[in-house]
Amino acid sequence: MARFAGGKAPFLRISDQGKNTNTIMRDFMIALLPVILFSWYKNGIQVYMDGNINFFEMLYPLLLILLGGFLSVLMEAIFFYITDKEHRSFSDVKKKLGTSYAAIPGLILGLLLPVYTPIWVLMVAAFMATIVGKMLFGGFGHNVFNPALLGYAVVGFTLSGFINDAGGVLNGSEVFIDSYAGATPLGVLAQFRNSGNPFTYQALVEPYGNLWNFFIGTIPGALGETSALAILLGGIYLAVRKIIKWYTPVVYIGTVFVLSWFIGMIAGDAGLWFPTYSILSGGVFFAAVFMITEPVTTPTNSLGKIIFALFLGVLTVLFRFVGNLPEGVGTSLILMNIFAIPIDTYSAIIRTKGFKKTTIPYASVLAGILLILLVYTLIASKNLYTALLPILSTWGVM
Repeated sequence: MARFAGGKAPFLRISDQGKNTNTIMRDFMIALLPVILFSWYKNGIQVYMDGNINFFEMLYPLLLILLGGFLSVLMEAIFFYITDKEHRSFSDVKKKLGTSYAAIPGLILGLLLPVYTPIWVLMVAAFMATIVGKMLFGGFGHNVFNPALLGYAVVGFTLSGFINDAGGVLNGSEVFIDSYAGATPLGVLAQFRNSGNPFTYQALVEPYGNLWNFFIGTIPGALGETSALAILLGGIYLAVRKIIKWYTPVVYIGTVFVLSWFIGMIAGDAGLWFPTYSILSGGVFFAAVFMITEPVTTPTNSLGKIIFALFLGVLTVLFRFVGNLPEGVGTSLILMNIFAIPIDTYSAIIRTKGFKKTTIPYASVLAGILLILLVYTLIASKNLYTALLPILSTWGVM
């Protein structure tokens, strides 16, 4: 029998394994450690060992990540102090911070940003994430959007020019690699998509070495998104600790993989390397482990989690191959955050009542929307009719 926390909202489930909110947040911080350490090694220590930056510049990637966590805590403390005039003592503010868990969104925010993000841009992102994305909604447990993602999205859309001018995503060693040409793998993919050229391994993967480099994380990208290995270690830890459901990231990554495989075959007869390239590029793995498993802005029941992950996977591919958004993950997740509560509500009805007359309309609407998105993604990614014409002719259909 599951136990529930009573009292004032938010109400967070406490499982039979004794996983209270403090335990969950502590385990999330532990799971982030491999990602933080690899990010610092790749963008700081290794570059310093190559002789391309000095000692203090070596510390900057780690400082950026930790500063994200510190700024989030600081801004929440200031918010509590300003808004609660009756409880302004240090102990009162400290007590509130103890149940607000401000550091984790801040750390995730730092990991979402490029290595040479200016400190003042990080401050803007932290303000948008903490104050606008979290506290103005009512604080922990009440926010509609993932705070870190909202802060990242705001500075990504409005201040990206300042980030690029400061150095962008390429670290001190990557700027000397001619094949990178200042672009991330998804940036190169967008260039090929817009030019109409077929997707080839030589064009998309070889400039960065091979797919093993993608898995390890020695490719350009945001601080925390490049190493699928480090993220996977954190994800396995969370799954073993029963903090997250393993099937949520698997469904999301699997959806992106399968759809990318179909699009790769349609757009250029690409093999399995292409969907592998697709899931290892950008923020797919990071979002799968640390963002779509977040307990506040995503569904809470099993069916809802699966539906959420499916839709998110379709939208990610849709934005990548149809929209003018090479990454696709952040925009998709912010959009899906809006529908998390309806999905949670209707999937709970379907799960408890089964597929009866009262639940068929809910299931039909969800299935219809998913089918429309699937078909549109495949058609819009390339002229599907043109691609299938030779096959239809062979079958005698055309």
